[in-house]
Amino acid sequence: MNKDTFYEVLEVSENASDEVIEKAYKVLAKKYHPDLQNDSNRKNAENKMKKINEAYDVLGNKEKRKEYDNYLKQEREKEEQEKYNQINYENKYDSANAEELQAQRLKYQEKLQKEAMKQRQKMQKHLNKEYENAYYNYLKNMGYKVKHKITKESIRDFFIVLGIMILIIAILWFIPPTHDWMVSFYEQNPILKTLIDIIVAIIVGIFTGIWNFITSFFQ
Repeated sequence: MNKDTFYEVLEVSENASDEVIEKAYKVLAKKYHPDLQNDSNRKNAENKMKKINEAYDVLGNKEKRKEYDNYLKQEREKEEQEKYNQINYENKYDSANAEELQAQRLKYQEKLQKEAMKQRQKMQKHLNKEYENAYYNYLKNMGYKVKHKITKESIRDFFIVLGIMILIIAILWFIPPTHDWMVSFYEQNPILKTLIDIIVAIIVGIFTGIWNFITSFFQ
């Protein structure tokens, strides 16, 4: 692992208590706070503070720290396995098999790298989401109006909710008491009736067009 761990960023051991981690964070935050730096050091201090905040956001939370410790453990086990495989490769096989074994070794290393990348991406995605939520909450508390970005997750969640609503309406439609109430409500609200008629007409038109295209295609 070439990149410093969060423990190394906060300059504490991996067995440090929560109190030690909190104290180390406060000391480092005071030491590298951009407002307390000279103009020449401010940029470096900002980068350092970003790493310190990121490290404390994980290590200062018990659940996140536990996940991160598991991640470190997996990374180190992979490194040890890679070293073990390298030693076996050098001691067990002769030069006649070197080319084939080298290809297998590279393939295994590539697999390990992909798994490590997935773990890092998962961790980074989680951290980015936490940071974004904290940033939005901070802006809201400051009185700013924040517009949330439309993401794949939000679109997916929207269609899931929409599908559940349609399913609930369909179930209620086939229950006699609610069916009669829905029909009565539909008949007594001309605006709703017009809107539903338009939606139904569009849906029927789409399916009719698809059906006509399919039947003409096979004729």
